Amino acid sequence: MRLGAILFTLGYGGSMIALLMLFPWVASLLDPRYSHAGNFTIGLMLSAFVSGALLLSGYTSRRHRANGIELLLIMVLFWSFLPVIAAIPFIGASQIDSFVAAYFEAVSALTTSGGSILSVPQVEATPILLWRAVLSWLGGLWTLVFAVAVLAPFGIGGISLIGSPLLQHEENAPLSSRLGRPLRLILPVYLMFTALGIIALLAFGSPLVEAVCLALSAISTSGMSVHQQSLSELLGQSGQGVIALLCFVGSISVPMLMVLTLGREARGSFQVLEMRVFISLTLVYGAISLLAVPTSGGLAVLWQSISLHSTAGFNFLPDDELATWPIVWVMVPVMIGGMALSTSGGLKVMRAIILAKDLGSELGKLSYPSSVHPLALEGRHLQDKEFNAAWAFTAIFILFVGVGVLLLGFLGITLSDSWPIVLGALTNSLAISGHLDMPLGFAAMSGGLQTTIALLMIAGRIELLILMVLFTSSFWRYMR
Repeated sequence: MRLGAILFTLGYGGSMIALLMLFPWVASLLDPRYSHAGNFTIGLMLSAFVSGALLLSGYTSRRHRANGIELLLIMVLFWSFLPVIAAIPFIGASQIDSFVAAYFEAVSALTTSGGSILSVPQVEATPILLWRAVLSWLGGLWTLVFAVAVLAPFGIGGISLIGSPLLQHEENAPLSSRLGRPLRLILPVYLMFTALGIIALLAFGSPLVEAVCLALSAISTSGMSVHQQSLSELLGQSGQGVIALLCFVGSISVPMLMVLTLGREARGSFQVLEMRVFISLTLVYGAISLLAVPTSGGLAVLWQSISLHSTAGFNFLPDDELATWPIVWVMVPVMIGGMALSTSGGLKVMRAIILAKDLGSELGKLSYPSSVHPLALEGRHLQDKEFNAAWAFTAIFILFVGVGVLLLGFLGITLSDSWPIVLGALTNSLAISGHLDMPLGFAAMSGGLQTTIALLMIAGRIELLILMVLFTSSFWRYMR
């Protein structure tokens, strides 16, 4: 194994954390009380030192050709190791009392899961809230880059990306180049939508810090808010619409997201089957919810439907109305999730389409056993390996849910409370748990529970199957 190339790439990711830490660090220096200047200064120094050491130690190996296992391993390390240095500034938060809790907060932000130790975020200082939002934004960017560089080329769980310029790379390209090229293509588009969201929120009357934090959390579909109350009490209808639109943009497949910036070609993206299914699911779910809960306004239910299907988990309903919804009904859209190769979590709409097509074909064969049912998606014939991969991912997802519920049960959480937490962690939609009627918040959990949930969030973000590679004999032979 070429450890140097992996260390260099980790250092590159760490340097991104150090660079973005400058923003809350400056905010801490502008605070007259300087209450967080110390923890952000220490965090900035340590993250810069560790990142620099990793870059220097792997510099001579940076040009080595990347292989498949290295790409899978670096994805695991990005979301398990780098949150350690990202967690340092959180130690100064008034509601975080241990490094385990700080690590949980960093993992939740970087995986865009949104579960938070900060149950009352409005009492925290601006630098802490800004750092949490910045990490969410960075986690969304990493998600898009790894989706293009790792998930699509390997067809993880039946997800593929064929004929897109995002996949163009040399076979002998080094690890840093395999990740760097999609980063250079995606970052300008990601920045553009983020900036538009911030400008729109400012135009509709939101304060600067609130606009920045909410826009960063919405585009990354992390759902981390600056206040414990509903967005319906925090923002006007126009502001809520901006947040919902940003959540929708974040849940769009990254190739389609880039097409949306091309003007006339954008109309064709709405003819793509995955997009039409995603929009249909969102509208149908909203319509059914509106009929079942007529006291809610139509727009509020629509925004809530977008929030759930994108796995952002913002609460748009007034008061505690979302807590009155059946929890199974709330968790259905987050389990499906958004489009493939997006910042959303969940099983993904593309996999749901593939599974539905395969089920329909098998049911057709029951009536006509000798018939042939060729299956296609967007003009491309689906192969058996894609169906097998989609079914394998679904089976492993169910396995992880079962194992996660058992682990939380051993640690003292009841079944009725554990399954929504596990499902939320694996679908990276834990932000919604703060708006449901759950007796135990993350801040009150033990360090063991917080660590277990953090590992489940990481497993969900790296698409489960990649984690299973770590338990294969071929991986450990390669490590030797």
